[in-house]
Amino acid sequence: MDRKKEIFLLRFSGWFCLFPATTYLYLWQNTHLIFCLVEVIVIALFAAFLLATAKSKMWTKPQNVWRLMIFALIFVAIVIFIPLFFAYRDCKRQQ
Repeated sequence: MDRKKEIFLLRFSGWFCLFPATTYLYLWQNTHLIFCLVEVIVIALFAAFLLATAKSKMWTKPQNVWRLMIFALIFVAIVIFIPLFFAYRDCKRQQ
């Protein structure tokens, strides 16, 4: 099985988390709302987790990628959901 495309999409999603994190950091600097700071922390932890485990075998199971997509949609940003959806679709095809 060739997982290079899935690994690329997972890593892309991890690095792409910089955009929503930057946006929330900018909002925090201007408004000093704790919510924005918490979002920056959540997004940073999500990105670190995604980048650290991109080659893991757990991402070969579509249900694990599905959970990651839902978490990204609810807690991170919809722009992160999109490449994860493509990773999920490729993972589903592999099985």
